Amino acid sequence: MNILLTNDDGINSEGLAALCDALSGRHEVYVIAPNGERSACSNAITVRNDLGVETLSEGRYAVDGFPADCVNVGLHGGIIPAIDLVISGINHGPNLGDDVYFSGTTAGARTAFIFGVSGIALSLDCIGASDYFGEAAEFMAAYLEAYQTLSERGALFLNINYPDLPGGHIAGVRYTTLGKRRYRDSYSISGREGGAMRMRLEGRIESDELEGSDAVELRNGYISITPLHLDCTDHAFIRRLSGQGVHG
Repeated sequence: MNILLTNDDGINSEGLAALCDALSGRHEVYVIAPNGERSACSNAITVRNDLGVETLSEGRYAVDGFPADCVNVGLHGGIIPAIDLVISGINHGPNLGDDVYFSGTTAGARTAFIFGVSGIALSLDCIGASDYFGEAAEFMAAYLEAYQTLSERGALFLNINYPDLPGGHIAGVRYTTLGKRRYRDSYSISGREGGAMRMRLEGRIESDELEGSDAVELRNGYISITPLHLDCTDHAFIRRLSGQGVHG
């Protein structure tokens, strides 16, 4: 397969390098990633300014934009061959539940899916550094055999979270639902100048205990794979209106 790799931690991140190493032996791998960290940028994309694209080596490019830009350039920029699969990661930290709406990592995979190409987001449940990026990357390489069977009926959008554990302590693989994250946000004032102020986001994240959800299964030592889609329509609301005889 022709595989495009991207991320939101930047072109020089350890997770991206591990993924490239694990996949390059069996696939044609191309890397287009931001030239610096773009965490929590969601699906931001550059539409009114030129993008800087730097060739670092054959098939490896740094972009002064967001993960969605990188995927868009890879699919439509004419600088690499046609892509069969986009993998975004390995992210330095988990992306669970509502995180998928803020995550630049998930956005890289989502952008591919929007354009009809399968996208997989891969995150490691660590805080920054980890000893297990290599093992998570090897899992991804092995999982591609199952992925190819699953994707025979069409493009897929998958969000994978890998435990920060050695292989011998991994409980297995579970297909999961998205959990619910509770962001207990607050802001502190970090500086003032005249009528202006600078504010810093603080707080903590909690996860609801939902059986079969990504957060619960990941905590139990399983590799969590959550199939996602793009339709955000509240179908239950529409059915409720229809049941009440309300029409547009």
